[in-house]
Amino acid sequence: MNAPTATPLDERRHRRMHAPRLHPSASWVVPLTLGIFFGGYAIFIDHNQGSTLLAAGLLGLVAAVVVGAVCYGVGRVQSGLMPEVRATLYGTVLGSAIGFLYSLSGASVYRASAMGLGVGLAMTAMSFYVFHMRSN
Repeated sequence: MNAPTATPLDERRHRRMHAPRLHPSASWVVPLTLGIFFGGYAIFIDHNQGSTLLAAGLLGLVAAVVVGAVCYGVGRVQSGLMPEVRATLYGTVLGSAIGFLYSLSGASVYRASAMGLGVGLAMTAMSFYVFHMRSN
C-alpha cells in the first residue's frame, strides 16, 4: 500500500559528491593566469642567467603562450577522460613545465629531466588519489 519514503538522511547518504561548478570564464582565466605567471618566472630566471631583457622577454612570451594553450587544451578535454588518464596528463604537464624552468637555471639536461620526472610522478600520484577519492 504505502511505499516507504526516503528520509533526508537516506538521500544524503546515497548522494555522490560532485566538484563545484566553476564559472564559465574560469575556462580561460585560469590558463591565462598560469601562462602569465609561468612566462614571468621564465623571464626572471633567464634574465638572471645573463640574457638580455629583450631575449628573456621573448622567451617568456613564448613560454607563456605555450603553457596557457596547453592548460586551456587540458581544461577542455579533461571532463571526458578517465581519472587515470587525467592524472597522467596533469603530471606530464607539470613535470614538463618544472623541468623546463629548472633547465633555464643552468642545470644539466639530466638534472632537469630528473627534476621534471620526479615532480611529474608526484603530481600524477596526487591527482590520481584526488580523482579516485572524489569519484567514490
